[in-house]
Amino acid sequence: MSKHKDFETDIPRADDTDLTYAKRLEQEGQREIYIRKALRAHFDMTIEEVIETCASLNRARGYELNVLRSRFPALTEARFAYKIAQTLTIPKDEARGWAKKIIAAEDKG
Repeated sequence: MSKHKDFETDIPRADDTDLTYAKRLEQEGQREIYIRKALRAHFDMTIEEVIETCASLNRARGYELNVLRSRFPALTEARFAYKIAQTLTIPKDEARGWAKKIIAAEDKG
């Protein structure tokens, strides 16, 4: 499982749907932002459709959130939630849940 570095050349297989393609990329270890860009490059999807497809990719979202947290380790829960909502274009309540979960895990660690 080698990860591509360029979403434009990470071409879907002939029988891939947008969801099977996204799940395959997730299985290969790609982050959500990479998958979103790849979906937009290879499928005729609106950004809303891309966001909806990626909502079920918990591992890819987790990879994305881990990178985001490593970039902003000192943010408070509220600021981190704002950054998550802004980066992933998701509702603030959903972002707040992710921020709480990540920070709680840090506090336990």
